[in-house]
Amino acid sequence: MEFVYGIHATRNFFSAGNGTAGRLLLKSGNLGPRLREIEADALRVGCPVEYHDRAALDAITTNHQGVVLYIDEVAQEISLEQLLGNRSACNLFLVLDGITDPRNLGACIRSAATMGVAAVIAPKNNSAPLSPAAVKTACGGAELVPYLQEANIGRTLDQLKEAGFWVVGTVLEGGEPLESLDLRGDLVLVMGSEDKGMRRITRKACDHLASIPMVETALGLNVSVATGISLYEIARQRRLAT
Repeated sequence: MEFVYGIHATRNFFSAGNGTAGRLLLKSGNLGPRLREIEADALRVGCPVEYHDRAALDAITTNHQGVVLYIDEVAQEISLEQLLGNRSACNLFLVLDGITDPRNLGACIRSAATMGVAAVIAPKNNSAPLSPAAVKTACGGAELVPYLQEANIGRTLDQLKEAGFWVVGTVLEGGEPLESLDLRGDLVLVMGSEDKGMRRITRKACDHLASIPMVETALGLNVSVATGISLYEIARQRRLAT
């Protein structure tokens, strides 16, 4: 049985309605206002509520903030084909090519949700799954943005290009300055892995390679930070165009 934990992730699970809650575990004793709201959400949908001491919750996971929610059923995952069928609402995708750290994944999903990405796409192999740690780091973003793990990212990028999307891959050095590209159309942003960047086959599928100008290039940027900066630049250009 899957579970989410932490106040933000749990509240957003109930508000998004993207699954069936199995049972809610709350810390015993006095509940603060946010935990009381979660308790009310659970009771409203008929989810059993249990009260446990902190040691019992610690045995399940750390940083739970006094709440763990077990999930009986996750809403059926939407497919890329279904998303492409609603082009008016889907003009930006984020591809993560081999992000293995769950917290980096969660932070990228959080930025994607904040900046209006239609879906986050990653390879099925050598990528972090949408684990409880990733969901908690996403702070509710995982309930708002689909996370699709595809068997063949190269084929997925070809499918998106056939649908009219431009593919911009990010590299540490040697790419065009990100702000010099026109990022206003139907776009796929590709971020590489934490240590090796994009794979060769993914890089080959890109229409443009872009770099974020930095003073100290040797230090680089954490992939989740680079994702946030890149998505902001896309949003900035689109806002100026309206």
